[in-house]
Amino acid sequence: MNTATDRYTGDVTLSGSLSAPVSMRNPDDLFVMPAGVTDSLVLHNPEAVFTHGPIESSASSIEPASTVEGNLEDGYVESEGVTGSLVVSDAEDVFVPASGAPSVTVTGAETTYTDESIDVEPPTSSTTTGWRESAEITDPADGITVTGAKHSISVTDVTGEITVYAVGYGHEISVSGRGATVDVIVLGYDNEISIGPRASVGETTLTGFDNSIEEAPFPVSDLIETTKQQACRNAGFGRSKVTFQEPATDESWCQNCGSDASAIIERHQLDAWFVFGYPLKVFGKSMNPAHECEECAVTVEPGELSEAERKNLLG
Repeated sequence: MNTATDRYTGDVTLSGSLSAPVSMRNPDDLFVMPAGVTDSLVLHNPEAVFTHGPIESSASSIEPASTVEGNLEDGYVESEGVTGSLVVSDAEDVFVPASGAPSVTVTGAETTYTDESIDVEPPTSSTTTGWRESAEITDPADGITVTGAKHSISVTDVTGEITVYAVGYGHEISVSGRGATVDVIVLGYDNEISIGPRASVGETTLTGFDNSIEEAPFPVSDLIETTKQQACRNAGFGRSKVTFQEPATDESWCQNCGSDASAIIERHQLDAWFVFGYPLKVFGKSMNPAHECEECAVTVEPGELSEAERKNLLG
């Protein structure tokens, strides 16, 4: 078989134009997209391999139809970028996500990081690829896939369940939304995923090292329907019973539902004679206020007391 050799300088992207099998020699890092290699991916003497799939240790000899070499920097394999087999020699770090290749064979690697349990296809509604990419994404349908190095991604206004799939290193990804659930899958190292206070983390898989997920605490202000000042101001003139909420202090678990919680409030009741928003004479007040957290808080209209609250207030 005659081999066509192409010499390159800098980053190289395989996009399906080369005849397979393809040989790539001495790239810096190699990033494979989902369905990037349609047959075998063979890695000879890489420094580190990160993959969401099984690794085989031996492979039959493959004679390339195309060879990519030269003063290569990073290599990228787009979806169906190699319609056949790809043989890569002497790469530094290689990143292969779920469905990146039907089989991955590694010989002579210094270290490998792998997880064969990933059965989630990387999201397709929003993708970024390359070096130091940045993007602002609003409510992606199924999530985002980030491939490469040092991306800065902000995902906002998420309302449902999404997946964040980060491949490579040095990514900084923030996700915010109300009622959102974020599944996080990371393949690589030094990646930081930040989840906003009104979103929650679902399933997580961190494959590699020095990856982190940070969840912002739920804002206690979101649980307060009526402050004490507002309740007193709304009481008007004369005797009135009011309900208000205040942050609970020195509490790390909710006495109402038993959950460990970052935001806990106390629901107070006050029976008083009000003059210009000031409780001039107090007839009764809750001595053991009810607790609620972000897991169990319910909405009660200001000034409307339940039967249990009235009994607690009036004895």
